[in-house]
Amino acid sequence: MSGREQTGEKLSDSEYIEEEPRRSRIGNLKKKAFSCSTKLTHPLKMRKGKRKIDFQIPLIEDVRDEKEEKLVSKLRQQLLQKDLLPPVHDDYHMLLRFLKTMEFKIEKTVTAWEEMLKWRKEFGTDRIIQDFNFKELDEVTRHYPQGYHGVDKDGRPIYIERLGKAHPGKLMEVTTIERYLKYHVQEFERTLQEKLPACSVAAKRRVTTTTTILDVEGLGMKNFTPTAANLLATIAKVDCNYYPETLHRMFIVNAGIGFRSFLWPAAQKLLDPMTIAKIQVLEPRSLSKLLEAIDSSQLPEFLGGLCKCPNEGGCLRSNKGPWNDPEIVELVHHMEVNNVPQTTTAPLHETLKEEPEPEEYYSSTGSRSSMHTCIVPPLSDKASTSDGDKFITTVESIESAQSQLLDADTENTFANTSVREDFTVWCS
Repeated sequence: MSGREQTGEKLSDSEYIEEEPRRSRIGNLKKKAFSCSTKLTHPLKMRKGKRKIDFQIPLIEDVRDEKEEKLVSKLRQQLLQKDLLPPVHDDYHMLLRFLKTMEFKIEKTVTAWEEMLKWRKEFGTDRIIQDFNFKELDEVTRHYPQGYHGVDKDGRPIYIERLGKAHPGKLMEVTTIERYLKYHVQEFERTLQEKLPACSVAAKRRVTTTTTILDVEGLGMKNFTPTAANLLATIAKVDCNYYPETLHRMFIVNAGIGFRSFLWPAAQKLLDPMTIAKIQVLEPRSLSKLLEAIDSSQLPEFLGGLCKCPNEGGCLRSNKGPWNDPEIVELVHHMEVNNVPQTTTAPLHETLKEEPEPEEYYSSTGSRSSMHTCIVPPLSDKASTSDGDKFITTVESIESAQSQLLDADTENTFANTSVREDFTVWCS
C-alpha cells in the first residue's frame, strides 16, 4: 500500500490508473506467498477436489521400515538435545546408517556420531571437496587402477579396483598415505553428495549405497607390503567408523586358490562382520555371476561385460554414470535437501484425490522439525502418494515467492511446518 493510501488521501483517476498495476502485483505476490505458507503449515491437510501432478518433477521413491523410523526419531531427538545434529547432517538415511552399525543401540550410536563429528572437524571433511587438490591422481591410478563405472541393476554406482595390478612401492613414490587418505575421503564425499543423488534421480528411487568390485587377478604377497597393509588398515578404519553401511554388496572376482586360502582369511581381520556378510568371493570361472546384478553394458570388458570406454585410461578413468549426464547434473545442482513430512495417500495416477486427515495427527514444530528428507528441485509442485507398500514424496520451495515479496517491500510471515508423527511405511 502506498504512503498516500496509508494516510487516507484519495488518488486522482490518473494516479489510480498508475497505481493499479503495482497494487495488482503485490496482491498476486501475497496470494502466492499465502498459498505456499498454507501448504507448508498444513502439509497433510487435504484440499478439496483433485490436483494434477506435474510429471516433469523427478519423484524419488523412498521405502522405509516403521520400526527403524521410530528408532531414528529417538536418536534424532537425543542428538538435538545434546546439540550434536548440524543441519547439514540432519538426514534420515545417515542417522539410520549409524544406528545399523551400532545394532540400533541409541547410546552407542550417539557416541559414534559424536566421534564422527569430531573427526570431520579435525580432518576438514566438510570442505575437502573444495579445498583438497589431488594433483597426482593420474600417476596414482597407473599404480593403483580404480574408479567408478556405471550402475548395477538397482541403480547403485559401481566402484571398481584392480588390486592385482596395484604396486604399493611405486604408489608411495608419487603420493603419501596421508594424501591418499584425503583423496579417499574426498571421493567418499563426492559419492554421497553427487553420485548417490544423481543415481536417485536416474533410478527414481532413493539410492544410499554402492556396489564394489575388487579384481584380485594376479594378487599375491608381493602386493601386501607393510606400507600397503598400513594404507589398507587406515582406510578400513575411516570407512567403518565414519562412513558405515554405505556398501550394499562387494564382489571379489578372479579369486584364485591362494587368495581364498591365505589372503582372504587375513583380510577378514580388518573388516567388521556386517561388511563381511555383504562380500561374495568369485572364482575366475564364476565371473558370469556378476551379470545377475549388473547389466553387461555397465561392466568393463575385462570383467566379462561389453563396455569399451574409448577415453584415455579406459573404463576406470571414464567415471561413467548418471552423475555425468548434463541434465541430471544440472538438476542435482539445483536440488535442495528439505525437511519434509512423509505420508501415505491415494495411489499415483494422472490426478491425485486427497482425503482429510484427523486434526490430532498434526503438531507444530520448528523449521527442522521433520527428521525425514527428500531431494527435490526448487519450485516444484507438491505431491505425496502411496503405491501399495511404497510411497513417493516431493515438496516445493517457497524461496522465490518470499524473495519477490521482500523486493516489493511486502512483509509476510511463513508459519512453521507441521509434521504428522504417527505414520506407517511398509518395506517391499
